[in-house]
Amino acid sequence: MPRPLLLADDHQLFIDGMRLLLDRIDGWEVVGEARNGFQVLAFLEDNQVDCVLMDIEMPELNGIETTRRLKKIYPATIVLAVSMMGDYTTIRKMLQAGADGYLVKNTGIAELRTALDRVSRGEIYISAELSPILLEGVAGRKAPAPPLMEPLTQREREIVGLIVEGLTNEQIAERLYLSPLTVNTHRKNAMAKLNCKNTAALVRFVLKHKLLD
Repeated sequence: MPRPLLLADDHQLFIDGMRLLLDRIDGWEVVGEARNGFQVLAFLEDNQVDCVLMDIEMPELNGIETTRRLKKIYPATIVLAVSMMGDYTTIRKMLQAGADGYLVKNTGIAELRTALDRVSRGEIYISAELSPILLEGVAGRKAPAPPLMEPLTQREREIVGLIVEGLTNEQIAERLYLSPLTVNTHRKNAMAKLNCKNTAALVRFVLKHKLLD
């Protein structure tokens, strides 16, 4: 019997691609999809799932917080992060939240198969290309970054830059192929992290501290 697996990502194109890959990997069956963390937790309430392929940058409830809540309720459920984000801070937070593995989204079927095999045996799997980043982070030799912007994710920095350029949520969404709701979520997250009460304050903050080129 194939083991049930849930896909959690807010991009349908990625989900469709993962379905095609998983159809070629024996032992697993996609039993559902979720667009945000709340949908993940709701699905698990009514369905048996052995593994969740978890995106990190999801609207409403991101993958890190979702993993933290999920593991408290369903500790045996495997969480394999699949994300475009490959910075040390994000990887560390995801693993601390309880993730069993971390893949980058440009992975191929061979590594996906290996990762699923390893985490299903109780091992932790990290994409090989992320190893240098982890080693540098542990050794305290991360690439220098503007300290005030360091808490932001790569996507949040990208969106902040477009906000400073004067683009609206809708224009940014069109530029980055995201939904306006997702853009708004990233904007609010960036404002909270930089302690800015509104968008105008965010723009002033970025310009004052010369945080973007």
